[in-house]
Amino acid sequence: MERITFLYELHRKPIFGYFLRMTGSKEEASELTQETFYQACLSLYRFKGEASLKTWLFSIARNVYLKFVREKGKRKEMIREGPFSENLPAPGSPDPSAEALILKEEHERIRKGLARIPEKDRTIIILKEFQGLSYEEVATVFDQTVNWARVNFFRAKKRLVNIYSEQEVDGI
Repeated sequence: MERITFLYELHRKPIFGYFLRMTGSKEEASELTQETFYQACLSLYRFKGEASLKTWLFSIARNVYLKFVREKGKRKEMIREGPFSENLPAPGSPDPSAEALILKEEHERIRKGLARIPEKDRTIIILKEFQGLSYEEVATVFDQTVNWARVNFFRAKKRLVNIYSEQEVDGI
């Protein structure tokens, strides 16, 4: 039981962060994090050590998320709240600096852009950029090659940049 508790404490925050960025909801992220660790406990006997424990957990997390989307019949645009807003000033805070306002606008455009790209692309970007996984780890999560991870990360970033640029032109 101590090992499971240690595993949970070590990896809870990154898994929760992944779900928060995928759903935009702290409640859903919390539920999905719990489900991920439940599924990990059920299938711990299948862990062969071919990948790192972190990568194995993110693979389970992605499957939990995909099942959640299927069961709930949710659209791709799952992100509702700003997953980046944790360190930003509160909306009604007195006299926010210009830098903070610009940063808030940038984060909002990124959030909206992420919501508009396919799940696979969003997952790759979140795992690579926000969770700090290597190309090798991303490839393992998707059960693909490292080259696949590199190419798809590049394509996903390009899609996000295009959407981001469109939003800038549209004044969003």
